[in-house]
Amino acid sequence: PTSPSSRESSNKSASAPSIRLKSAPLLQGVISRDRAIQYALSYSPRLQSQRAELRALQAETIQAGLRPNPEFGLEVENFAGSGGSRGFNSAEITAALSQKLELGGKRSKRTLVANLKAEALKAEIASDEIMVKIVADRAFTNLLEARQVRELSERNVARAEENLNTLNTLLEAGKSSSIDVGKAKLAVSKAKELLAESRSAESNAASDLSQTWGGGAANVTAAGSLTAPVGNVSSNPEAAIANHPAIRAAALRFARAQATYELEKAKRISDIEIGGGVREFRDTDEVAAVVGFSIPLPLFDRNQGNIQAAKERFDRASAAGRATESKLRSEFAKFSADLLTARSRTNEFDSRTITAARKALDDTREAYSAGKASLLEVLDARETLFEVERGQARAQADLLRAHNSLETLSNQQN
Repeated sequence: PTSPSSRESSNKSASAPSIRLKSAPLLQGVISRDRAIQYALSYSPRLQSQRAELRALQAETIQAGLRPNPEFGLEVENFAGSGGSRGFNSAEITAALSQKLELGGKRSKRTLVANLKAEALKAEIASDEIMVKIVADRAFTNLLEARQVRELSERNVARAEENLNTLNTLLEAGKSSSIDVGKAKLAVSKAKELLAESRSAESNAASDLSQTWGGGAANVTAAGSLTAPVGNVSSNPEAAIANHPAIRAAALRFARAQATYELEKAKRISDIEIGGGVREFRDTDEVAAVVGFSIPLPLFDRNQGNIQAAKERFDRASAAGRATESKLRSEFAKFSADLLTARSRTNEFDSRTITAARKALDDTREAYSAGKASLLEVLDARETLFEVERGQARAQADLLRAHNSLETLSNQQN
C-alpha cells in the first residue's frame, strides 16, 4: 500500500499542467535561404516565449487601469441575546456600500508603468528578431558551405578513382607499376575519408540550422550558391544604432524606471475608503442613514523603501542602455572587419586560380602518361586543386556571412 504522502505527490504530478510548445512543422528537402529565415522567425522558441509574455503584459496593462471594486457589507447587531435582545426583535441591521478612492494618480501611473513594460518587451522582441535573422542566415550559409564542400569532395573522389583506373590500365599495358597503383588506392581511401567528413559536417550544419527554429535534427539541404555579393554594404552605423530596436527598448526601460519611481512616490499618499448605507432598528421600526470613511495613517510605512529602490534603478537602466549601445557598436565593428578580411581572401581565389589549378592537374596527368612526371606530382596536383576549390568555397562563405550580417544589422526594416 502507498503512503498518504506518496499518493499526494502522485496526485500533484497527475494534475500538474503539461508544457505546450508550438513546434515547427517538419521541414525536409531542399530549402531556400528566405524560407529558413522565416521558419526561424516564426518558430524560434525564444521568440515564441517572448511573444507569449508580451500578450501577458498587454493583459496586465488592462488590469492595471481598472478601478478597485466597490464592497457591499451587511452587519447585524443586538440579536440572539437575552431579555429584550432575544431573537431579532431588537436587532440593528446595517447594509452599506463602500468604495476605495485611489489618490495621487495611482491608477494612471500604474497603467503607464505596465504599458511601458509591454512596449519595452515589444522593442526587445524586434531586436531579438534581428539577431535570430542573422543567426539563421549564418547557419544557412554554413549549410550551403558544407554542401559545396561535400560536392567538391565527391568530385575529388571521382578524380582519385579516375586516376586509379588510368593507372590500372597503364599497369596492364606495362606502363605503370604496382607500387603506383597501391599509392593511388591509398589516395582514393583518403579522398573517401574526406568525403565522409564533409557529409558529417553537412549533417551537423543542417542540425544547427534547424535549432534556430527549435526543430532538432533535420534532413534539409541548402539551395543556392556561395556567389560573393557585389559591392559594399550601404550602411550608416550611427543612424542604424540610433534606430535599432535594442536602443528603443533600453530607452523604454529607463522611462519605465522613471514611471515606477513616480508610482512609488504616489503610494505614499493614503487612499480613502468611503461608504454609506441604511440602518434598520427593529425594536422601533425606524430606519436611518449611515455614512463613513477611513484613511490609513502613514506613521510608519510611507513606502520609503520602495521609493529609494525605484530611484536606485535609474542608474541600472542608464547603465544597461550604455551597455546595449556599446554592444551594437562592437557588433558593427566586428562584422565590418570580417567583411574586409573575407573580401580580401575571396580575391585570392579568382577564376584564374581555379583554372590554373585544373590545368596543372591535366598537364601533370599527361606528363605522367608520357613518363615525364611522377605519380607523386599527379597526386600533389590533384590535392592542390581540391584545396584551392575548398579554400574558395570557405572564403566565399565567410564573405557571404559577413556581408549578410552587416546588411541585416544596418537595415533592420528589411
